[in-house]
Amino acid sequence: MARYLCPHPQGLMNSEPLNPERSVLHTFLAGQSLIDIALQYGVSLAELTEANQISQQSILFPGQQLIIPGKPKTLEPKAIPESHTVNPNETLQSIAAKYSLATETLQKINGLGDGAILFPGTVLKLVGTTTENSEPVPDSFPRHCLIHGYHKVQLGDQIARIAAFHGVSTQSVLTANNLGWNSIVSPGAKIIIPISHTPLTCPDLVPLSSTSRTMAEKIVDLATDSLLQDLQIISALSLEMQRSGLQPELGNISMVEDLVKSIKQIQAESRTVFEILNSAGFSDYANGAAKWEPSAWLWLHQIRSNSE
Repeated sequence: MARYLCPHPQGLMNSEPLNPERSVLHTFLAGQSLIDIALQYGVSLAELTEANQISQQSILFPGQQLIIPGKPKTLEPKAIPESHTVNPNETLQSIAAKYSLATETLQKINGLGDGAILFPGTVLKLVGTTTENSEPVPDSFPRHCLIHGYHKVQLGDQIARIAAFHGVSTQSVLTANNLGWNSIVSPGAKIIIPISHTPLTCPDLVPLSSTSRTMAEKIVDLATDSLLQDLQIISALSLEMQRSGLQPELGNISMVEDLVKSIKQIQAESRTVFEILNSAGFSDYANGAAKWEPSAWLWLHQIRSNSE
């Protein structure tokens, strides 16, 4: 049977008083495991559980203080592997501690923000430097992956089932959407699914080819000169990708100019690529073009980065 620990300013009360010269305190963080903490301080799991009068199956609460027996041992430096596959209940903090890395370093290597939530199976890089795709997402860009970062609620869906389907914890979904355990979601609602990659680092994005890049750059230049907003530029890129594959031999600059003019004339309340293209008179292409939106954000980022 799991043993629940009650929070106490001194952690669990041992039969012997805590000796500050021989022990330290560790504040338990959500997502940590006893083995992670033991590895962090260089003590054995048996020593850790004995010092706190607990078992390996004991359930800890965030904020609970654990006694770390004796002075932390000096461990021989270990070679850090190139990657780590996330296990259930692991966090950036626990993974960073396991490999003696700073959490900020692990975030930068993988292009993760402060609020990133991991799910089991995610592969994190442990060595390397930041790349173009790990740069912070601009304020005008989507905050979550457009392919994997959302779930449209269907009739009968429950938060716990949605979380399980996407391989994340129920609490992480509740937190990401500012919901409580008793909250009810309505069919058609769009639920954020917390994942570890950004809209620019999604593995399912389609990169620009060398031939399509020329046409994409022309669209971005024309749209920028016409003072189009980013979502309108994305709509133009998505439409031309759907219409001609951004291939110069299938499209032409006059078509692009007409496209930009049409989009510029629509009302600002259009909030999606589908709505923008439908309002601009391109309803035949709107559904197909909307599917290119996730990749179009990457194209816009790449074109702007290279022009700076």
